[in-house]
Amino acid sequence: MSLIDGMISECGSGTSRLAGELLELQGRWSKTEAMLTAVKDSHSVKVSKLEVAIGELERDLGKTASSLPKEKKTRKAKSSEVRRLQRQIEGDAGLVSRGIREAKDALPLATIEGGIAVVQSFRSETPPTLEAEEARLFGGKGDLEVMDGDFDLILADLKSACFLPTCSQGPEGKDPVLGGDAAPGSDVATGEEGA
Repeated sequence: MSLIDGMISECGSGTSRLAGELLELQGRWSKTEAMLTAVKDSHSVKVSKLEVAIGELERDLGKTASSLPKEKKTRKAKSSEVRRLQRQIEGDAGLVSRGIREAKDALPLATIEGGIAVVQSFRSETPPTLEAEEARLFGGKGDLEVMDGDFDLILADLKSACFLPTCSQGPEGKDPVLGGDAAPGSDVATGEEGA
């Protein structure tokens, strides 16, 4: 019997050892379970914080998405305004450069036209016709006929109209213009007789 008692005793000690190990494992399991619960709680807090952050980001993204078309429209309007202003500036620059070119081209032409105008002002606008010259000459002939053909009277009249200082310095009785004796009626014609 002692063999059976030894085996029972051995089994009892093994059972008590296993029971101790089981208690130890249960303690470890409790600790692990507590750690898992703590991790789960921490994870739950982090998840809820992330959900709040995601909600805020989605809200911001919604605002951005709704304002994006407005922003695009504003940018498009600004870029079209910039392009319009650039075209206007380029057009104005083109007009200015064309005006400068035209002014440079017109300057020599204006100078030539001005010179022509000056030349034309010195010349008569139209040359006299043959008929006009004949009429002028016939008019002068009529004036000569009025004077009765008296040569001495005409000469005295011309002398009084064109008095030359050399005439008074010549020898007395000599006409320096004609080279001979003074005309007998010249004193009467000039009005020097009564002087």
